Amino acid sequence: MQIRQNNNKGKKSKKTKSVKKKLFKLIKILLLLFLIAFIIVGAGALTIVYSYVKDAPDFDEGILPPSVTSYIFDNDGNEITRLYNEQNRIEIPLEQIPKHVQNAFIAIEDERFYEHFGVDPIAILRSFFINIRERRWGVQGGSTITQQLIKNAFLTPEKTNRRKVQEAWLAFNLERKYSKSEILEMYLNRIYFAHGAYGIEAAANTYFNKSANELTVAEGGLLAGVPRSPNFYSPYLNWNESMQRQSLVLNKMHEVGFISHRELVEAKEQEIILTDLQTREYPHPYFVDYVLHNELVNILLTMPEFSSREEAYEAIYNTGLKIYTTLDTKAQKATENVLSDESLYSQNIRVDMRRLKTLMAEGNYSRYPEETLSETGILQPQAAAVVANPVTGEVMALVGGRDYGKNNQDLRYLSRRQPGSAIKPLVTYAPAIEENMLTPGSILDDSPYIRGTWTPENFDRRFRGLITVREALVWSWNVPAVRAFEQLTPNIGMEYAKRMGLSTLHSDDFNLATTLGGLTHGVTAFDMAQAYAVLANQGIRIDFFTVKKIKDRNDQLIYEHRSEPEAVLSPQTAFLMTDILKDVVRRGTAGRLRIGYPVAAKTGTTNENRDAYLVSYTPEIVVSFWIGHDIPKLGTVAGGSGTPVTYMNALLPKIIEDLEPIDFVRPSGISGPISICNKSGLRPGPYCPSESIVSEIFPTGMVPQHNCNLHLEMEICTVSGLIPGNFCPDHEIETRTFLNRPDFELTDERWRGTVGRGPEDMGLMPPTNYCEEHSRPASEPIDFNVHLLIEPLRTLLEWQLHPDLIEYRIYRIKEGEEEASLLQKLPGSIGRYFDHTVERGVVYIYYLVGVNSEGVKSKPLEWVIFIPEDIQREDPPNDDNGNDVTAILPEQPQPGADNRGRGPKKPPP
Repeated sequence: MQIRQNNNKGKKSKKTKSVKKKLFKLIKILLLLFLIAFIIVGAGALTIVYSYVKDAPDFDEGILPPSVTSYIFDNDGNEITRLYNEQNRIEIPLEQIPKHVQNAFIAIEDERFYEHFGVDPIAILRSFFINIRERRWGVQGGSTITQQLIKNAFLTPEKTNRRKVQEAWLAFNLERKYSKSEILEMYLNRIYFAHGAYGIEAAANTYFNKSANELTVAEGGLLAGVPRSPNFYSPYLNWNESMQRQSLVLNKMHEVGFISHRELVEAKEQEIILTDLQTREYPHPYFVDYVLHNELVNILLTMPEFSSREEAYEAIYNTGLKIYTTLDTKAQKATENVLSDESLYSQNIRVDMRRLKTLMAEGNYSRYPEETLSETGILQPQAAAVVANPVTGEVMALVGGRDYGKNNQDLRYLSRRQPGSAIKPLVTYAPAIEENMLTPGSILDDSPYIRGTWTPENFDRRFRGLITVREALVWSWNVPAVRAFEQLTPNIGMEYAKRMGLSTLHSDDFNLATTLGGLTHGVTAFDMAQAYAVLANQGIRIDFFTVKKIKDRNDQLIYEHRSEPEAVLSPQTAFLMTDILKDVVRRGTAGRLRIGYPVAAKTGTTNENRDAYLVSYTPEIVVSFWIGHDIPKLGTVAGGSGTPVTYMNALLPKIIEDLEPIDFVRPSGISGPISICNKSGLRPGPYCPSESIVSEIFPTGMVPQHNCNLHLEMEICTVSGLIPGNFCPDHEIETRTFLNRPDFELTDERWRGTVGRGPEDMGLMPPTNYCEEHSRPASEPIDFNVHLLIEPLRTLLEWQLHPDLIEYRIYRIKEGEEEASLLQKLPGSIGRYFDHTVERGVVYIYYLVGVNSEGVKSKPLEWVIFIPEDIQREDPPNDDNGNDVTAILPEQPQPGADNRGRGPKKPPP
């Protein structure tokens, strides 16, 4: 037994050794394969790295120049400005830069600056893992101060492995040739701080009006945060972002041991006081500012080379771009001159806006406090204008205010202000015409309107009654616009307005007050020009733009604008709206606009004239103009809607003086002019007065086909103005034309102003009551009788003469008829009448009415007679001499007898 056990152990031992041997052999093979793979990959990587290094620029110590200047050109290719032509750089030695300022830059940009050889592997690994964690590249960089210096001096800003390898290689070479102090000195004297300041000394002067050696820890921390993206982290441009960046720098300084906790707290508590920023020196700043900060930076962000606004601004100011714009220098200068002309303003006061905002935070003011008025303040009121080509979309001129300066750089054409009635064509009338709900000749009721507690009124608190769409818009009446907007619905109107170009409409604007300009945030002058350009361009929207193309420093085209037209309205709708808005100029609210050129326009003012708009356009130019106070409740626009016309009269002729006058093209599908009644919107009827007949144009498919059914003629008593009663004298009865208009409200205590007001055309409505002025009848005829005679069949009416009556009137009605007809008027000397028009089997009712010398009628005497089918002969009565009366009485109306007129209803008057 014991011998067998030892044998088994031996066998197991041999088997174990065999397995270990095989495993060891496998590991050696794998290690060998890994080593071979590593050598191959490494050799490949080294080959690639070598090729990158071989292609790297030569390390030329003379190539450490400032960044390449960028240029902006106008529409004709003329240079507007350089960004910047002369760099504000003051070179100083490192010894003049406080250690805490040096450390601020080292802490935020390269905390192991004194430890690495130009490239920081630890920072690279850290950035790698942070980017992995954030699941996107570019969140964290690993470039050292040395690499940043190399990148700006020798390389392009492209993000490629080639550029990174070359950057590391050149940084290594720079570190071999220069000491850390020399590299840091070059870096601090070279970096850009925005506003034309290059280097730490220029930055200290620009931001704090002091030398670099006077900077505090807090100030040094703020400046150290700027170079990451100068035009983004500048405290002048983005205060909150700048202070957040400063806090990050100070925290980093404490983290790496450059400052104590006490110094950190003191630095964060120090108040940052900036010096006044120097006025920009480039021309046409309102246009250039828009190009730089609103359009150009967004264009660059669409390119793969730029993933942030910081990188876009870096390219704008430092990479030698050539930016070709749409600026029309002549139009820009003209616009600037007009808006700067103080003689056009009814008020020119200067206000310290910082002081004003402080006071307003402490109390409520309705006018400018005396202590805010300052000779160095910002002029009030302010104005803004946008000039563009509606066909191409090119923005020709932009002016965002007057007196551009260090404290007044607001682009007010991008400020949201209430448009007043200038929005009516965009949200109401153009959409309603496009939706075939209205035409220029459609009728709207300008009568008292109420929804809930809201009672909109016209600015003069009058209600004009039934008016056409054209008149409602030409005179900018509010109530008709509200009724039209309600019919259209805010949803449809707002959607059209957005498509036309109004980008600031809010979800809370889906209400009826929107058509009057009562918006949540308002609109911009820029958007108003964009929207009206759709009307000027036959319903086609071409998005406005200011940048035509961009070339890089090597003159290679990297961007060119391409328009994408969108049909928002039909050409017919655009033309109809334009035709109405031309009437606004000819005879409406912009009636004082006179430029000797076909032009359409719309005015708009807000409550108490806080804001005033005027948008004017020709087939080739659209101009949007706004005037008001920066804080609306503190001032008004004297003259209301008429004020912008003064500016437009001064501006438009200068812009179009080189253009040949052309009118708007009338498209097919427009009919007219066609005569219509301006109360019914239909073709004139027989009773439409001449003053109600106007000419109008229509979409061909919506020309009215029926005649007016609102105008009618009625007899009235001229004494009472009511329907004639039975006893009104004939000479006081006349026929007049009336308007049978729809029902309406009368104002009550829910409306402001006088109660009992209604539409002015309610005075044209026909009376519904009978005259009570003439209540005493004339004397009645005596012994009225009717006899039936045969051979021939006829009736004989007879009565006794009355001395007070000068005329007798005979009326007849068949049983079943509604109206009695006048048979004959007889003089007061005749007392008999034969009716030869009777028929067998019919019941007749006769009325006899007497008229006295004053024209007053008597009460009617009535006689009913039935003529049977089998009538028997009856001899006619004779007179006193035995003569047949038929020989005496007129059996037919005598020549010239008055048988005209419509008979009275039963009973006759």
